Amino acid sequence: MNPNTSTVALVVCVTLFAGACRAQEKPVATMDGAPIYERDLDVKSQLAQVEQQAYQVRLRALESLIERRLLEKAAAKEKLTVEEFLKREVDDKVPEPSPQEVEGFYWAQKDRVTQPLEVARPQLARNLKSIKAADARQRLLRSLRESSKVAILLDPPRMSVVVGNAPRKGVSSAPITIVEFSDYQCPYCKRATATIREVLLKYEGKVSLVYKDLPLPMHPEAQRAAEAARCAGESGKYWEYHDALFAAASLTRDSYAQLASSIGVEPAKLQSCLDSGKHRAAVQADAEQAKSLGISGTPAFLINGIFLSGAQPAEAFTRIIDQELERIGANRAGG
Repeated sequence: MNPNTSTVALVVCVTLFAGACRAQEKPVATMDGAPIYERDLDVKSQLAQVEQQAYQVRLRALESLIERRLLEKAAAKEKLTVEEFLKREVDDKVPEPSPQEVEGFYWAQKDRVTQPLEVARPQLARNLKSIKAADARQRLLRSLRESSKVAILLDPPRMSVVVGNAPRKGVSSAPITIVEFSDYQCPYCKRATATIREVLLKYEGKVSLVYKDLPLPMHPEAQRAAEAARCAGESGKYWEYHDALFAAASLTRDSYAQLASSIGVEPAKLQSCLDSGKHRAAVQADAEQAKSLGISGTPAFLINGIFLSGAQPAEAFTRIIDQELERIGANRAGG
């Protein structure tokens, strides 16, 4: 079985078999003899959010425990306590900030510092040194982790999403599928496009991108932009138009034909398609699917079903992708 199948396939009870599907469910209540089922509660999105929060709590606790044990192992090797080890490897090696560094730090924080520089200097120096010590500690932990065999086996919650015939960049057989819910007028979505390009290039052949529309109500042109991209897709230019929309300085009702011309799509044809509203329902179906998953902001990503919210740096994607590739490889090796 393709490793994506269990991740991106959503099992649904079609109308024909709805009765049989309900027969297999156990009611959670009855009213006047009529059953009430779990699905009737309409709490799927809220439960998905709670599950994500619970996972993050467990993950933070797990990471904290791993860090503590890495430090204990390194300290024991040197016959030191953890506190002594940290003092030797971090605190004693962090230099006092120079006057120039403190002054630069002061001006960078000027909107939050009400005191004159000379009055605030001692506290600023302490704060700056604490920041440097925290950075040094993280570098030490990364080094200790790289020299140890650490594998996170805590499986994150996964959301099932219907891919359908949504636009895809990359091969469908790729072991990793990123489903993106996005809005063409969202500045954070625009920022994320460069990151996604970087990720797809790094994992060429291993990662594919599926694009889903989630036009937000505060963006007046987001719905029409999403429909226009689908119209461009009829001419085989979906991704070119997608990129042109995000590259545009602004979007107005006059933008769509102009952008079509810039990528070699006949403007009149695209405008006719857009005016017909033929893709309106499909865009709204994507938005409804996002709502059912508890996704209300953009950009939002599902990496093999693992939720990642916002315009995250490439490292956030690579961390999940590398873990998934390792998991899939281990599963294949295990038969």
